[in-house]
Amino acid sequence: MDGLGCLAFHPSQQRIEWKGLRKVAVLRLDHLGDVILALPAVQALEKALPEVQVDLLVGPWAKDIVERAGLRSSPRVFATAWFARGTAGRGVGELAAFLRAGGYDAAIELRGDFRHIWAMTLAGIPRRVGVARTGLGFLLTHPLEHRKGLHECERNFDSLEQAGIPLRERPEFPRLFPTPEDDKAQREAKSKVGITRPVIALHGTNISEAKRWPADHWGKLIEGLPRDRDIVLIGTEGERPQMEAIAGSCERKVFLMAGLLGLPGLAAFLRDCELLIGLDSGPAHIAAAVGTPVLSLYSGTNLAEQWAPRGPRVRVLQKKTPCSPCERQVCPFDNECMRLITVEDVLGEVGAILRGPK
Repeated sequence: MDGLGCLAFHPSQQRIEWKGLRKVAVLRLDHLGDVILALPAVQALEKALPEVQVDLLVGPWAKDIVERAGLRSSPRVFATAWFARGTAGRGVGELAAFLRAGGYDAAIELRGDFRHIWAMTLAGIPRRVGVARTGLGFLLTHPLEHRKGLHECERNFDSLEQAGIPLRERPEFPRLFPTPEDDKAQREAKSKVGITRPVIALHGTNISEAKRWPADHWGKLIEGLPRDRDIVLIGTEGERPQMEAIAGSCERKVFLMAGLLGLPGLAAFLRDCELLIGLDSGPAHIAAAVGTPVLSLYSGTNLAEQWAPRGPRVRVLQKKTPCSPCERQVCPFDNECMRLITVEDVLGEVGAILRGPK
């Protein structure tokens, strides 16, 4: 389809004069972790084009976190039906109307999603930039090459540079800055559950079954963690039953904070933790962005070297299998890649992190 479309539409390769534009949209309407990994590129874009209004478009689940990133403009929020996860999402036509109302001179699509490319075209945006990973690349006026082997942060920078944007800075990591109100919320939550000592936080589940570590491993891990720390299970209210099951498998006292904090309060809480042990999910990206040490137990569904949290103190445990990366939501092999990560593996990494650099 793309080959035939290119014959008919002939995407433009003329250079975009970015500094002469008024408004530019950056589409990152997908998962929280992907949005966080895009923040350095959006910051670089703002600094490269100081006279241009840059709007980052995100799903409602990412709004509060993006507001803690120190961007020049507040995020614009749109929930697509394909990423809404149970909330009321809207379709391509409505996204096109949303973009049209923004009056954008250009739009940059960082995911490579054909539905977003279609909406940009229907909106009549004159300069449409992106990587057509899933099709409809012929509708882009400036299609970009998808270069493999790059971490997602670097790929986002690469997309901007391919588009001819003169980046003056390339922030190394995403950064989040919780507010005093966020800090107050997390202090109240800790007081409510009785947390008084240094905290090791655990996020022990994922919406994708293929990314989960075996439930009995979590209980054994908790029993092996240092006894002079408070062990705290975090997550959403919907994840609370799974966290309760993990807590119930342990003899030692475990604190439950699942559902007690929104994402901004969670960011403040994680900033004050000694360590987060988690999976390939949003909390790991949040913890990395506030500077907390992160140990991410990574499944083989995706390449950790492309998608892992980016931060100054991030470690990843990933055991690849012949089927990696599979990008499956449900594993037909009983999560073999996650079962290969042993409790001893994790405790060894935890010890190294808590000892700090030599």
